[in-house]
Amino acid sequence: MRPKWRNWNSPVKKHRIYLILVFLLTGVALYFSLPQEARFRYEYQKGRPWMHASLFAPYNFAIVKSEQELSAEKDSLLSDFVPYLIHSDSVSKHEMLMLAKNVEKNVVKGMSPLQQLSLKLKLNELYGAVYETGILDQNYLNDPGKRNNKRVKIVFNNTGKEVAVSSLYSLKSAYNEIHGQLDDLKASHPEWRNFIEDFHPETYLSSNLFYDQERSSQTEKKLLESLSVNHGLIQEGERIISQGDIVSTRIFTILESLRLTYEKNRGEDSKYNLVILGRIILIMALLLTVYLFLRNIRRKLLRSKRDISFVLITMSLMIGGCAFVIRTGAFDIYMIPFTVLALIIRTFVDTRVAIFVNTITSLIVGFMVPNGYEFVLIQIPVGSVAVISLNKMQKREQLIVTALIVFISYCVIYLGISLVQEANFGAVDWIKIRWFAVNAILTLITYLLMYILEKSFGFVSDLTLIELTFSNQKLLKKLSLEAPGTLHHSLQVANLAEMAVAKIGGNPLLVRAGALYHDIGKMVNPLYFIENQTPGINPHEGLTEEESAATIISHVEDGVALARKEKLPEQIIDFINTHHGTTRTGYFYQKAVNRLGIDRVDGALFSYPGPLPTTRETAVFMLADSIEAASRSLPVKNSETIRNLVDQIFKQKMESGQLEFAPLTFKDIRVLKDLFHEKLINIYHVRVYYPEIKNR
Repeated sequence: MRPKWRNWNSPVKKHRIYLILVFLLTGVALYFSLPQEARFRYEYQKGRPWMHASLFAPYNFAIVKSEQELSAEKDSLLSDFVPYLIHSDSVSKHEMLMLAKNVEKNVVKGMSPLQQLSLKLKLNELYGAVYETGILDQNYLNDPGKRNNKRVKIVFNNTGKEVAVSSLYSLKSAYNEIHGQLDDLKASHPEWRNFIEDFHPETYLSSNLFYDQERSSQTEKKLLESLSVNHGLIQEGERIISQGDIVSTRIFTILESLRLTYEKNRGEDSKYNLVILGRIILIMALLLTVYLFLRNIRRKLLRSKRDISFVLITMSLMIGGCAFVIRTGAFDIYMIPFTVLALIIRTFVDTRVAIFVNTITSLIVGFMVPNGYEFVLIQIPVGSVAVISLNKMQKREQLIVTALIVFISYCVIYLGISLVQEANFGAVDWIKIRWFAVNAILTLITYLLMYILEKSFGFVSDLTLIELTFSNQKLLKKLSLEAPGTLHHSLQVANLAEMAVAKIGGNPLLVRAGALYHDIGKMVNPLYFIENQTPGINPHEGLTEEESAATIISHVEDGVALARKEKLPEQIIDFINTHHGTTRTGYFYQKAVNRLGIDRVDGALFSYPGPLPTTRETAVFMLADSIEAASRSLPVKNSETIRNLVDQIFKQKMESGQLEFAPLTFKDIRVLKDLFHEKLINIYHVRVYYPEIKNR
C-alpha cells in the first residue's frame, strides 16, 4: 500500500501543491515589481535627527541639485533666451502682386489715370510698411511657451535683427492698422471713397514671420549647456552627518545625492548577485508572514483556492501598478487609490485580512518609493480607517462617505508628518492635498471593481444580496403568483433565520436571500405542497407514498436547476441544496411503514440526497426552516409546546447527523434555541392566560 504522504492524487496533497504554486507565482510577480537596483540602506527625513551612526562619504560624489532648483535655474536662463524668426519675403511679394492686380481690375469709373496711379502707390506704401515691420505667425502667438518672450531676432537675407515683440504685428493688429489708414484716406481723397468702401483689406494680409526651429533650438541648447546640475563635490572620507544631528535642507540634499549615486551604481556582478539574493529573501519573508497570518488567524481562507488566489492576485496587481507609476513617473504615487485594495478585500473576505494585506502591501511599496517611511506611515492608518469606516457596504452613498474619510485622513496624517519635519506651515507641500483629493475620487472605482471581481471570482457582495431580496425580482414575483403559500413560508423563515444569524454571528443578508429562494423548486408542482393547496383538494391522493415522496424531494433538484438557469450566485444555490440535508420526508415514510412494515420500505426512496450544510448560515437556516414549518402543525401554540418543538427539532437534526459539518458551538445552539422560542411566541401572539375573578 502506498504511504499516505506519497499519495499525490489526494485532494489535500493537490491543494498543498496549488498553494505552493500560487505563492511562488506571487513571489515572481513581486520580484519583478521590486527595484532592480541596489537600495540605499539609510532611512532619513528632513527636519528629523539622524538616527544612524555618523556617516562618512564612501567615495567621491557630486551634490545633485533638486528638480525644483534645476527648474528655477532653467527658467532664469531661458528668460534671457531670444528665439529666431524667419522673415519670408515671398509672402509679402505674392500679396502685393495680388493687391496690384485687384486695383487695376476694380478701378472706379471716372477716376483719372493719375488718380489711379496715386491710389495704387498709396496702397503699396501702406501694405509695404506693414510687411516690412512683419506679421507674426498665429501658431507662434498661440504657443504658451513662446508667448512670454519679450524680444525676438528676425533673420532676413542671413542677417539678424533683434526687435521687441510688441513692435510686430499680428494679423488682427495689421488689419486694424490698414483699416485705420484707409479711413483717413477716404476723408482726404473723396475720389477714392467708392473703391475703399468696397475694398477688403484682410484679403491681402498673411503672416510673414515664422519661428526658426533649427536656429532657436541650437541657441537654447548652448544656453542650457552652461547650466550646472551639481552644487559641488563631496570627497571620499568627508563626514556628512553625525548621529543625532538634525537633517537640514543642505544635508538632505547631500544624502539624496549619495542615495541616487548609490542606487544607479550597481557595482560588480558579484555584488549585484547579492542584491538579487536580498530581494529573494525579502519576498520570501513577506510571503511567509502572509501565510503564517492566514494559517493561524484565517485558516479557512487557505482552504479555498478562490479566496487565496483573490487575495494574492489583487495584492500583486496593486504592487505592480505602483511599481509602474514609480518607474515611469507617470504621476505622483499619492494619486494611486491605494485604499481600494483594502476596501475590496474587506468586501469579499473580512476586515482583519484587509487591514493585514494593506499593511504588507504598504511595506512592499514603501521599499520602492523615495521616502518609504513617510509613505508607509500614511498608507497603513488611512487604509485601516477606510476599512473600518466602510464596515458593510449596503448603500452606494457609504462609499462616498468612505472616500471623504480617506481624503480627510490623508490630509490630517500628512499635515502632522510635515509639521514634525518642517515646524512651519509655509514649508508644507500643499500641492499634495490635490493628489489626495484625486486619490479619494478614484477610490469610487471600488464600486465598479466590485462588480467585475464578483463575476470573475464568483463572490457575492452585500449590494448584490440586497438586490436579490427585492420583491420585484423575476423569480420572487413568479413565486408570489404560482406558489403564494410557499412565498409566505419563505418570508417567515427569512425573518427568523436573519435574526438568528445576526445574533450568533454571520451574514444576515446572505441567509435572508437564501431563505427567499430556497423553495423556488416548488413552482414546478406547487399544488403538491400543503401550503399551496386549496382545502379539499390533495393531488397526493392518487399517488403511492414513494411517488409522493419523489415529487416532494424533487423540489430541491428543480430549485437548483431553476436557480442556475436564472444565474443566481452559488452561495444562494447552497441554501437550496442543503436546506433539507439528508433527512426523510417523514409523513410519507411513516405512512409507508404503517402500510407495509418497516422491513419492506426502502428508506433511501424517502430521503433527500443532501449535501449537508457546511456554513453557519446554511445550518441556521436548516433549523429555522424545519422549526417554522413544524410549528404550523402544532394544535396548541403556547410557550411550553413551542419550547418542546424547538428542542425536539434540534435533537433530531443533531442525532441524524445533519449538523455534522456545521461550524456551530454549544453556546450557539443554546442561543438559537432561546431565540427561536422567543420569536415563535411573538409570531403566534401567545398571550398570558387571564384568570377568572372568583371573589366579587
